[in-house]
Amino acid sequence: MRLPILALALTLPAAAMAQDAMMNVTYACANDRVLEASFINSGDESFAVIYEAGALVPMQIAESASGARYLSADEGLELWTKGPEATLTLLGDNETVLYRDCAEVPVDTAAG
Repeated sequence: MRLPILALALTLPAAAMAQDAMMNVTYACANDRVLEASFINSGDESFAVIYEAGALVPMQIAESASGARYLSADEGLELWTKGPEATLTLLGDNETVLYRDCAEVPVDTAAG
């Protein structure tokens, strides 16, 4: 999935592509689920791109009290990261955690 995520990341606003930092992260989550995300941080702008339900989903940083919180454009998905942990939630009337108890997979074992 990393290549398509990178391709979508390249379509983000030009300000994001000044590319102070770009990082691909794989998370191992509960129920043997895997969440892949690419994070792009540039100046005051931060973005995440995930692959969910067969589609690439670009997300932009949102206000949070702790950690980093990203929302999809329709504000239907929320990615919350704190240190090496992450959670992906479907927002709305019936809020549903899609990926829970996610822990970052170290780079040396992610490729294996």
